[in-house]
Amino acid sequence: MRHPSNLLFAAGCILLTHCLVSQISEAIPHGQVLESLATQVALSHYDDFTDTSEAMAQACVALCGALDEGSLSAAREAWWAARQPWKRAEVVQFGPVVEYPLRLGPKLDDWPVNGEAVEEMVAGELPLDQAGFDAMGSATRGLPVVEHLLWADVGGDDALVALSGSTRRCEALMGVTADVAENAARLRDAWDADWVLQLSDPEAVDGSLYDDTQAVVDEWVNRMAFTVENIRLRKLGKPAGDDANGTMQPDIIESRLSGRSLDDARDALQGVIDVWTGPPGEGQVGIRELVRVPGLVAQLDLEFTDAVERLDSLSDPFEALLMSEPDTVAWAQEPLLQLQVTIQGDLASAVGVTITFNDADGD
Repeated sequence: MRHPSNLLFAAGCILLTHCLVSQISEAIPHGQVLESLATQVALSHYDDFTDTSEAMAQACVALCGALDEGSLSAAREAWWAARQPWKRAEVVQFGPVVEYPLRLGPKLDDWPVNGEAVEEMVAGELPLDQAGFDAMGSATRGLPVVEHLLWADVGGDDALVALSGSTRRCEALMGVTADVAENAARLRDAWDADWVLQLSDPEAVDGSLYDDTQAVVDEWVNRMAFTVENIRLRKLGKPAGDDANGTMQPDIIESRLSGRSLDDARDALQGVIDVWTGPPGEGQVGIRELVRVPGLVAQLDLEFTDAVERLDSLSDPFEALLMSEPDTVAWAQEPLLQLQVTIQGDLASAVGVTITFNDADGD
């Protein structure tokens, strides 16, 4: 199931509108940029994720009411659609995604999926209502679990046969998708109520995690670099065997069963571009607007475009690509490394950012 990527189009827009710009002439306050990122980028993605997750849950109810190829295809399409805004928001690894008490990220996307744990849940007797899922660990919650139930072969049976042969399997599918939809709404609501102001004007919030707006800029720029690094190392490099002496590890490919692995990476990179440029539209700005170094905006725009073009050119599915054209993975990683170096070096210096360590290191 290959869905056309919007990355190449987005990168082209960057070039057409900004690559001739070598320096931004008028200063834009931190607050204006940060409000745009908190609302027009993050909150917008979370709104979309809430809507698409609810649509996915409804599609899975419809599937269990009419177990046929058409309803299965519709449920899979709905899962795919929900995945896009979630991956676009992957750059936002702060706020209620990681902070307690909610810490919703692992509940929504703990990968690679633990298929054995999912099958134990299906075979067990624990309640599959919202209270039941709220008591579960991340191994039996989230989008990877939905993917397993919609795509995995079980005991020689394909997903549709497995669902048709087990009422509880369908109950688990409906329960886990309802849980995803509920947690998507919790994430959106917590971001809107508790984090938009803190990330736009931290000094106005008692007990803010950020001392001032510069600290929030630090957060966003570090997350840009970390997300690019994670695409390069975790999404592409680890399955290709980069840290296993060249031994490929297809079992750790993200979204392996659905074949969405490369689109996950493309969407995550688009999320970094969203932070850099701000979303399309008048008055919606990104980190780029804070740069005062001649030529750096154009340089980064070109580096984003190069990374987009190479990632977009990889053929799906990723697992088949690893087997047939493994050298293309390293080729796609090259501009991602250059992009990461520029963000952590030139961009960080230009906007006064203190570089920190990637909290995904060691995964």
